[in-house]
Amino acid sequence: MHAPTRRVHAFVAVVVLTASAAWAFHDEPRRAKAVKAPLVTSYQPCTAANTSTNGFPALAACYPAVRMDELCGFTSANTLSGYGKASGKSRPNGDFKIDISAKGLNAGCEGQTLCGIVHVRATTHRCDQRPCTVVDMDFTGSSPTACCTVVSGTCTVSTTINSEVLGTLVVGDRTGFEVFGFGLKRTSGPNPPTGNSFTSGGLTP
Repeated sequence: MHAPTRRVHAFVAVVVLTASAAWAFHDEPRRAKAVKAPLVTSYQPCTAANTSTNGFPALAACYPAVRMDELCGFTSANTLSGYGKASGKSRPNGDFKIDISAKGLNAGCEGQTLCGIVHVRATTHRCDQRPCTVVDMDFTGSSPTACCTVVSGTCTVSTTINSEVLGTLVVGDRTGFEVFGFGLKRTSGPNPPTGNSFTSGGLTP
């Protein structure tokens, strides 16, 4: 599966803040319960530059810019109308709740299925030799709550890590999540994209 574009790098969500004194220590903050980010349109990476930006420094670039999903987007022919947001929050039971929503989507999205994606790296005490860092993971679309059908330009996904992979998180494991990105990916209709349709990021004026 194509990993989401890594635009959210500075967040760590600590799912559980208690641990047995016998466990080896690994560095985490005292508190980090939630992470939030807006969604932006995903574009294909520039792999063969044929132009550059203006000003200094001039940055190598590719023309034209190509959306990852050319069917489903925020913008209609004449209107900038859509927006989206994503969040993750630790829960008292040790699970990690994920909410991703988009509104004002264009007509190409209508009736299509969008599935939520979160790309994470976890460091935990849930291993024989503690602590350990697991391989990077994409949690996406494994449960009915992880996907939505776009209706009236709106998509809302609400799920948890344990809903996607049962038993991943347990109270007392002291697990820190590095969240590299949230996203929504279209999985239905013609030519579904290989990457995200929308990815966590930001937009300058």
